[in-house]
Amino acid sequence: MPNPTQQTQKIAPKRTDIHTILLIGSGPIVIGQACEFDYSGTQAVKTLKSLGYRVVLINSNPATIMTDPDFADRTYIEPITEEIIADIIKREKVDAILPTMGGQTALNVAMSMYEKGMLEGIEFLGAKPSAIKKGEDRQAFKEAMLKIGMDLPKSRYAYTEEEALEAAKEIGFPLIIRASFTLAGGGSGVAYNIDEFKAVAKNGLETSPINEILIEESLLGWKEYEMEVIRDKFDNCIIVCSIENLDPMGVHTGDSITIAPALTLTDKEYQRMRDASFKILREIGVDTGGSNVQFAINPKNGRMTVIEMNPRVSRSSALASKATGYPIAKVATMLAVGFSLDEIKNDITGTPASFEPSIDYIVTKIPRFTFEKFPQADSTLTTSMKSIGEVMAIGGSFKESLQKALCSLETGIFGLNQICNDLEIIKKEIRRPNANRLLYIAEGFGLGMSIDEMHELCKIDKWFLHEIKEIVDSESSITSQILSDESLMRRIKSYGFSDKMIAHWLKHNDGMEISESEVYQARIGLGVECVYNEVDTCAAEFPSLTPYLYSTIGNFMSVGNSAFTRSFGEFENSLCGSPLRLASAKFSAQPQNLTQNPRIADSVNTECQDSSDMDSSNTENSSIVSEVRGLSKNCAETSLKGCRTNNSADSRETHHETNFSKVMIIGGGPNRIGQGIEFDYCCVHSSFALNDLGIKSIMYNCNPETVSTDYDTSDVLYFEPIDFERVRAVIEREKPDGIIVHFGGQTPLKLANSLTKINAKIIGTSAKVIDTAEDREKFASFVNTLGLKQPQNGIAYEKEQAYSVANKIGFPVLVRPSYVLGGRAMRIVYDDDELKQYMDEVIAVSDSSPVLIDKFLEYAIELDVDCISDGESVYIGGIMEHIEEAGIHSGDSASSLPTINIRESMLKEIEQSTAKIALKLGVVGLMNVQYAIYNNELYLIEVNPRASRTVPFVSKATGLPLAKIATRVMWNHSVKKAESKDSILEEALRFYDKYNMVKEVGCVDMESLNSDSKTNKIFTHKPLKHFSVKESVFPFNKLPGADLLLGPEMKSTGEVMGMGKSFAFAFDKSQSACKNPLPKKGKIFISLRNSDKKHAAGLAKTLQEIGFEIVATLGTHKILSEAGIEAKAVLKVSEGRPHINDMIANHEIDMVINTSSNKAKPDARLIREAVLRANIPYFTTISGAKSAAIAMQANSNDNENTRVSTKALQDYLNE
Repeated sequence: MPNPTQQTQKIAPKRTDIHTILLIGSGPIVIGQACEFDYSGTQAVKTLKSLGYRVVLINSNPATIMTDPDFADRTYIEPITEEIIADIIKREKVDAILPTMGGQTALNVAMSMYEKGMLEGIEFLGAKPSAIKKGEDRQAFKEAMLKIGMDLPKSRYAYTEEEALEAAKEIGFPLIIRASFTLAGGGSGVAYNIDEFKAVAKNGLETSPINEILIEESLLGWKEYEMEVIRDKFDNCIIVCSIENLDPMGVHTGDSITIAPALTLTDKEYQRMRDASFKILREIGVDTGGSNVQFAINPKNGRMTVIEMNPRVSRSSALASKATGYPIAKVATMLAVGFSLDEIKNDITGTPASFEPSIDYIVTKIPRFTFEKFPQADSTLTTSMKSIGEVMAIGGSFKESLQKALCSLETGIFGLNQICNDLEIIKKEIRRPNANRLLYIAEGFGLGMSIDEMHELCKIDKWFLHEIKEIVDSESSITSQILSDESLMRRIKSYGFSDKMIAHWLKHNDGMEISESEVYQARIGLGVECVYNEVDTCAAEFPSLTPYLYSTIGNFMSVGNSAFTRSFGEFENSLCGSPLRLASAKFSAQPQNLTQNPRIADSVNTECQDSSDMDSSNTENSSIVSEVRGLSKNCAETSLKGCRTNNSADSRETHHETNFSKVMIIGGGPNRIGQGIEFDYCCVHSSFALNDLGIKSIMYNCNPETVSTDYDTSDVLYFEPIDFERVRAVIEREKPDGIIVHFGGQTPLKLANSLTKINAKIIGTSAKVIDTAEDREKFASFVNTLGLKQPQNGIAYEKEQAYSVANKIGFPVLVRPSYVLGGRAMRIVYDDDELKQYMDEVIAVSDSSPVLIDKFLEYAIELDVDCISDGESVYIGGIMEHIEEAGIHSGDSASSLPTINIRESMLKEIEQSTAKIALKLGVVGLMNVQYAIYNNELYLIEVNPRASRTVPFVSKATGLPLAKIATRVMWNHSVKKAESKDSILEEALRFYDKYNMVKEVGCVDMESLNSDSKTNKIFTHKPLKHFSVKESVFPFNKLPGADLLLGPEMKSTGEVMGMGKSFAFAFDKSQSACKNPLPKKGKIFISLRNSDKKHAAGLAKTLQEIGFEIVATLGTHKILSEAGIEAKAVLKVSEGRPHINDMIANHEIDMVINTSSNKAKPDARLIREAVLRANIPYFTTISGAKSAAIAMQANSNDNENTRVSTKALQDYLNE
């Protein structure tokens, strides 16, 4: 094969006829559109800048890397609306627009503007409007596919409910309904009967922005595949990656487990699909970028049909990029500005981008769901996406990759855990697509079900079922023999079994009480350890220039390498299905114990256990356990001093030790409610800060959507599950000079104690301090030493104790488990009955941790404070006032920076209290504090000695990158180094204070700290000349049955930011950005709970004065009438017809204000469901409604001095 670097290249330099390019971002994180578009957008901005273009960016999401003021030339954190984009184009003199990096949001707004004639003279890059129209409009797509001879499902289009019913009669049930121009299958569904069809069709027509749905024959049970395709202007086409859905058709690809490369395609099928993909791109007209094409194959007869295509970078593009190492977004951006594929260099290998990636490993993606946050939502998986995030794992075989992915999910499982032993329930759940179906399949095999029987229920390809069955069958071979049998241990580990799972099966099969750490040391003693291979896009054919690593067990390449080599040689470096399937089968073709595995649904401890706490009750195995513990003790004492070396690493590794200092950053794992992109933002900033220090950064994460797992974000990337076993292995391999666990949310924090026990060097706030802050008893004792007020509280370790504590404090109380993030299982309870229900449902949420009970401070004002400490001085990064009152989770509440209702003396008290907490606790780095102001007194609610989800927002609002500053402080503190006469904190602040924002505001009151230090300074930012409002975005429209009522448990998936010269204008922008735009005129419905009715008159009067008509339920109407306010009375649903839901359905209501008590109220819930269906603005708290009224009042004065204006972030920060 010729050396690709010696090939002749065409010369087609970048375009010079365009200068300023507008990139449209995707906005907030929502189901179907997550941080993969920050990853692709960040790559695009960096690429365009490196090519010399002037880049203008609009995105409303402050938690993104792409919206950092240092990335684009001009950054607009503004609502992604047509009016604002038009204003930006005019003021920035934009030449071209790149709409293919911002998901469905960017495509839809760009196309809408184009069709309205708002983009005259502006060129589309990446995909022409005609291509977008053909790819996104289902009618146009169908016509294009038929033109080139592609097979499509039998289908009809409908634009009314009547047309939809006619199509249903013609095609026959079951039916798939798909809405045009929607995100993540929005408005789509499966209908098995006419009643279901009417509901789904109506929803689809309302969801589609062009009121178009496609009704097609059911392909349920067919196999689904995706092709990631790139095409340049010279018609060079490549397949970056083939992806196979483990779940058959009927489950949205974003909710399906997916495998790369496709494993069950024959060579002929693969080539047919590859050729079809190229024909489709040519016909659609995508000639300067990437696309995703989806196919279905009938396993019974091989019929292949085209499902759809995305003429843009997609969710699958991010997965394919991470799976192969091929930077699709970067390449697509360069193609969009005139380059051809052979002119673009692959950064990983230095070879041309025209070479199709080849991979010699298996990648598995598993989606992450959070149905536990929405217990009333339907958890059945359908054609409309419901997952919040995803994980990716890389292994040498499907078995290994699958089990590594399961360990990455952070749902309490560490492999194919047991969840049920009732065969009837198991069969029912195997038939129903759901988040745990894989675990039920394993249970079914464990109880004796055959592959044929299983396939009949779930329609998953038999090859995958065979692989899963082999994993289950091998569980019975995990006996005490494994601790001394190298061959058995290697085989079990090559199947992807975690050490924790091996410990579980040793207890189950042999009664051995053995810890994860002891299993780890036993297998290391046997020489069974992982090797680290590189993701290099070329199956090791060329040297890799970037260390992007994954682990695998054993020298498996000696078994399957010949199959891989043949497939690449025969098919011009294009990966085909059958040879890889053969190779994968070879990996598992080893002798096995196929004895029936008596799986049981017993409880398994999911926390790391210290070996010193374990006792062996099995005398037969006691000598083995003792020997293992001796090895474990000896190795633990010298864990990071060379007990384990990587002598078994294969010859493909090119990563070597250097003389540079190294710091390892542990990421946050999969996105989920409570822990999302905000934490990845902090990890990325930490890596950038280490680069500023000249320190080698090692990133460790398992989320394929993120910027942190981009190959060029850090010096070394490990794509691995974030569990003790794998993290420990990397630490022992790299021997970093420091480990950062504070930026990835709760995920890495949970590992802090275990890592400390193996002498891993955690820099910044210590594990002991983290434990003090997380442990309620220890923390309460700490707070008492500072003399700070806390709500009266108590701790209960059992149910009866909880009743006693709650009654002593007095209802209402706030109850929650310890060591959780995102308010998981947090609830306000008002009496003993509610408390009993809570204790029965939630007591096991946080294993072996107590339930915390606090007095609930109703109507208190809550605040968030982010700060940084170096142990001597403190920087107050931002004090944010929550818009919603106490009782709403801080992650769900809107917040304002600066505050709007807090007096100056209280702000000074907050600064002093925060500094005292940080210094007394011993925080080095970031800390978040939550306060409540109740009856004009300050109460401490919570302290988190880590990065919080508000760090990106505060960083954007003030221009000071908190995570970078904290990283610099943490490192310099660890080496006791300050670069100047200033303190470590002062030096870090000065280094990053680009906008001259920092000011000293005094010193800490040292009397209460008993400190001899004289340098305990407090710093903060200068007064801001603008307001920033953070607003939350919720997934209610994607989860049928979910209630939009807010409470102490977090429900939001993402956030937006509004900026303006006043709070009113900033709040108005925040609502527009989160698709809850405030109306300019019309009718507003008001229905308030009894405790809120005192606010009814003032609120209604303000709205009426600016021209709105008021509609109210009878109780609220009575209050308004008595206050002399004219309003229209309307019935609740339970009171007769016509009622308020009729008015909402008839689009007679323009905004809803509906507050409800904690207890279930059917009428209120029905109103909220109607609001979701009608997609109209709503507020469920009185404080949120008041803020809306303030904003609407400000906007009613329509003149130049008061109108909401568009302004770049750089301009705000330079004020």
